Amino acid sequence: MVEPTEETKQVARRYVDVVWNRGNIDGMDEILTSNQLYHDPMSDGAEELKEFKGFIRSYREAFPDLRYEVEEYIAEGDKAAFWGRVTGTHEGMFMGVAPTGNEIDIMGIGVIRVEDGKVAERWANFDLFGMFQQLGIDPSHGQ
Repeated sequence: MVEPTEETKQVARRYVDVVWNRGNIDGMDEILTSNQLYHDPMSDGAEELKEFKGFIRSYREAFPDLRYEVEEYIAEGDKAAFWGRVTGTHEGMFMGVAPTGNEIDIMGIGVIRVEDGKVAERWANFDLFGMFQQLGIDPSHGQ
């Protein structure tokens, strides 16, 4: 039998691989609940899986070579935390920004809560300011 914390880490690894590194929209049904809670510095609340799939689809269109290299996974009970670097090349529209061809390399932290073997709740904090700077955009001036 797999220990609960090890199972939680396995779900976190599958989440990063399927969602972020492969952008496997269809595979998301198997590792995420249909309704989740999502938290980041700009939003907090319920999010349907359909909505998250659209977000991932747009991210992958903007950064087709997106890669999340996790440095470490830590789990306790039904929660796992992980952090690492996100890299990619800006080749498609992203948040209203035309493709620049610039590469991004930012740090990010994620936390998930697992329920019945699937991700039911997510927290995220990534260096979006740094990413915009790397894309040649100064968000502090609305440019």
